[in-house]
Amino acid sequence: MTLRYSSRWLLATLSLVAFALGCSGKKEKAEPPAKLVQFKPTLDVRRAWSAKVGGGSERLRLGLRPASDGARVYAGSVDGHIKAWDAVTGKLIWQIKTGLPLAAGPGYGDGVLALGSSDGDLLLLDAESGAEKWRDAVGSEVLASPAIGSGIVVLRSVDGRLRGFAVRDGSTVWTVDQDLPSLTVRGNTVPRLAGNVVVAGFNNGRVGAFEISNGDAAWEVAVANPSGRTELDRLVDVSLSVQVVATEAYVVGYHGRVVGIDISTGVVLWQQDMSSFAGLSADFTTVYVTTDVDSVIALDRRAGAQVWRQDGLRLRDVTAPARFGNTVAVGDFEGYLHFLDTGDGHFVARERAAKGRIVGGALVVGENVVVQGEDGTISAWTVRAGRK
Repeated sequence: MTLRYSSRWLLATLSLVAFALGCSGKKEKAEPPAKLVQFKPTLDVRRAWSAKVGGGSERLRLGLRPASDGARVYAGSVDGHIKAWDAVTGKLIWQIKTGLPLAAGPGYGDGVLALGSSDGDLLLLDAESGAEKWRDAVGSEVLASPAIGSGIVVLRSVDGRLRGFAVRDGSTVWTVDQDLPSLTVRGNTVPRLAGNVVVAGFNNGRVGAFEISNGDAAWEVAVANPSGRTELDRLVDVSLSVQVVATEAYVVGYHGRVVGIDISTGVVLWQQDMSSFAGLSADFTTVYVTTDVDSVIALDRRAGAQVWRQDGLRLRDVTAPARFGNTVAVGDFEGYLHFLDTGDGHFVARERAAKGRIVGGALVVGENVVVQGEDGTISAWTVRAGRK
């Protein structure tokens, strides 16, 4: 199996690594990732179950991440395996091998699962049985989990297009094209459904809301504008996650800003200068952001003011945060899962969830938080009552 990548995305990946490590082009030592500081855990986090989905995807920067319907957990691997487990017990329910170099997904909705491949395939499965419904060649690598709703599969591909496909037969319903900059970050924003629109970000620093039925634009907002003398300085990709809470959307751009947007009008409610590659998450009170140097920052959801900042994971390739109970969970490049207190960001627990990098943000399913490692490990973690 051969995985194909264009020189533009490969160059972006290499450039970002250099940037994150503090390289300046001079003969200076790169800043190393922060060493983990020991602390006394105050939260009793235990492994609920673990499994293996397939082969590893080390250093490929794929968009593979678990999904759930509330009762099951679904995951895919780069070597084409897709499996479903009981969300509580981890019992294997079904498994299939697709023969595709899977690179993104699964996305869940309307009783189906959608996944994308490095070779530009879109695959749709029945979530109950794993039976394949259809597959379609979309002509471009897919690095973002598809969104599914109202009978439409919404796909964001690396060629800058956002497309809607009919769940029933895979036919193309609509297409939105955006211009691509000459240099882009490897990875794409996962589209988010919000009522009758889908909110998506693009490599040109713009985010927009589009009618899910026909792709018509409701609004577009520039989260970041290119500036600087070099192509690296002018990178403005909207990061890997858009979050929707109630009637508002929250997005962050690389070399850009965090913004809160009214979904119905596209009006920017607040903004904060901030750069992120990993992305953000939000709950009803707070927006949590992982910055481009891997600080985890909490912002007030209504006004955008900073509530707290945790710098103890600097340059550890930290995932987007996930709210889990009274904690914020993030993974890192060594497979550690860190739990931060939502009140002030201090560490309350840490567990080794995988032998390699944690892929994407954690997924919260009931009383468990589920993560996927680049080594193909899927693990679920839960909190026991009481404190250590």
